[in-house]
Amino acid sequence: MIRLSWFISLGISLLGFLIIGNFFTIQPEEPVSNGSLGWIGIILVLPFLLLSIFITFRYILTLTRTATDRLMKSLSIVAGVLLIGVLIFFSLDYKNDILAALDESSVGLIFPKLNEYTYTIYFNFYTFALIHTIIGVIAAVVGALNPGMKKEELPE
Repeated sequence: MIRLSWFISLGISLLGFLIIGNFFTIQPEEPVSNGSLGWIGIILVLPFLLLSIFITFRYILTLTRTATDRLMKSLSIVAGVLLIGVLIFFSLDYKNDILAALDESSVGLIFPKLNEYTYTIYFNFYTFALIHTIIGVIAAVVGALNPGMKKEELPE
């Protein structure tokens, strides 16, 4: 049951995460301080993203605690750390491509200003996957260090 809720929460929050860009491209009739309605999209998606992060943590924690093979637990954590490295590489490459297309002077910035031109740096699939991978690795480490109940002791 927890796997189904994990898939549903991932799907809803990913869809909302990617739709935020639509709010950044809509220009309001009355001028807003930053020129877009992107903050409305962020406010609407934030609860779903937090729920998705929580469910990801619980799901990976449960999987790790019920796993009996220590080698598999260790390999899963190492694979998660490698996936974090790959996602950081792709995120930085994507960020530099967006900034290079906009302005040559902003390529060296770590966190450029969030606006209707740079929103894709923060709200894309790489960022979404990176957030959930980091949470998954943290949950796997917590589950490996604190195994909790054994598989035989779990309630039905």
